[in-house]
Amino acid sequence: MNRTAVSLPPDGRALRWARRVCAWGATGVLLGALATPGLAQRSVTVTGPIDNPLRDGIPAFGIVASGFAPGDFPLRFTLQVATNTSFASGIVTDTTVLAVATASAIIAPRRLFPEKSLVYWRGVVTTSAGLQVNSAVTGPRSTAPWVTLVAPNNPNGSTVNSPRPAFTWSSARIAASAGRWQYEIRVIGAHGETVLVGRLDDTTYVPPRDLEGNTSYRWTLAAWTSAGDTARVQSAATFVVLDPSQPPATILFQNFPNPFPNARVDATCIWFDLHNASAAELQVMDLRGNRVRTLIPGAAFPAGGTLAAGRYGRASEGSNSGCDPTLSWDGTDDRGRTVAPGVYLIRLRADGVETFRKALFRGR
Repeated sequence: MNRTAVSLPPDGRALRWARRVCAWGATGVLLGALATPGLAQRSVTVTGPIDNPLRDGIPAFGIVASGFAPGDFPLRFTLQVATNTSFASGIVTDTTVLAVATASAIIAPRRLFPEKSLVYWRGVVTTSAGLQVNSAVTGPRSTAPWVTLVAPNNPNGSTVNSPRPAFTWSSARIAASAGRWQYEIRVIGAHGETVLVGRLDDTTYVPPRDLEGNTSYRWTLAAWTSAGDTARVQSAATFVVLDPSQPPATILFQNFPNPFPNARVDATCIWFDLHNASAAELQVMDLRGNRVRTLIPGAAFPAGGTLAAGRYGRASEGSNSGCDPTLSWDGTDDRGRTVAPGVYLIRLRADGVETFRKALFRGR
């Protein structure tokens, strides 16, 4: 029976050597390393963004190859980004660059990462002989929306004071390889009609003309890159341009003081707002519906005339009463006679609205 003698290393290292030989036989990994000198030293590392969610739509990555021999060059550096850890499917980008004499590369994909998703990435370095070495996998990392509307964009509705409000938004940062974001903004009226359209590459848009006051609008934004990525978003709710010269609704306010008269004033003030230009009637009636006093039409408001949209009954600038004397009631009827103390109705008919308020006259 033939036996093969094995020479063991001196100095008591026999046990460690035997364990190592057994490990080679069990896995074949280190034997493979001996067959391919230097393989065990080759490694790949990737430096990428550390934020989560990612602020950049196209982040830049650095890939470094360590322990590669001169005969391995040129090296091919590949960045792989996928939506799962296997990288067998769901590949978002697979970008490769060739490095003739360097052991590192900076890679920024041309396409945007998918928005509001989870992604993983790794670096792959391939030698001239086709040997592939992978880095560790990084992830998951969440990606942010490509475009986010900022203002006006309150989910409960927004109001703006300027007829030319500034529309603002933010977008994911992209590498120069993808060019610049381009945008198209559309302002949509209450009936779905397009009121304004603007194209720009900035994230702020100021309309070139006034928007109508006290009217509801929405706005939409389309965004795209030269690489072909596109996004479209719509405001969360409507916004209204507040116009102090045009009230948001036709309304009759409660007269004041009420009851009247008092020690300071003899008449009660009547305020009302008109949202649209309209013919109007403003009368004081008793509880049976009989007309007591007509204020509109009247001396200051001729019959058959149309009142412009606006606010009525307020005092002129510099007055201390807060009341327009032509739209106040002193407790007299159309003939100038003082009426009996009691409750009376003030009725406004205008702009398709009929509104009543109760006035208490104390008498004289």
